[in-house]
This record gives sequence, structure tokens and C-alpha cells, in this order.
Amino acid sequence: MNAKLQAVTLNNDKVARKRKDARPTVPDPLRNFDCLPGEAFVRLPVVLMLLGVSRSTVWRWCESGALPAPKKLGSRICVWRVRDLREVLKAGSL
Repeated sequence: MNAKLQAVTLNNDKVARKRKDARPTVPDPLRNFDCLPGEAFVRLPVVLMLLGVSRSTVWRWCESGALPAPKKLGSRICVWRVRDLREVLKAGSL
């Protein structure tokens, strides 16, 4: 095996090992969801992980009224009130 191919193979092994050891990060608001005040806001990634659904499903549920509509903080930022999400989860309507 030539030196270049051997170096590439070793590098690929290191990258593969790093991927196996990497754990998905859980956002702090999701980790501490029970401790958040009801007036706190969470963004879309937290809602996705909390409900375990895709972006499309979250928006479809918002349009149908199954999930409360988010509050717009800007042109690209949407947030949901923690109290509203807790009510939906407690009702089990999803």
C-alpha cells in the first residue's frame, strides 16, 4: 500500500471513530423543560425534539390548530410559550 493511500485510510478510521463516539446534543431548554417558567419561550429545535416529529408536522399541526401558533420574534424566528406546550402535552391531543 502506498503512503498516500495508507494516510487516507488512517484518517478515515479516525473520522469514523469520532462519529461513533459523538452523541447528539440536547439543547438546555429541552433538558430543563420541567424547570422552565410557563412564560418562557422555546424555539423550533426544542419543539421538534420535545414532540419527536419533523418540521413539516409541527407546521401542519399549527395550521390545523392541534398545536398553538408560534409567536414571531422576527422574519425568521418563531417561539412557542412553554405553558402552551405543556397544556398540549398534558391533554395528549397530539
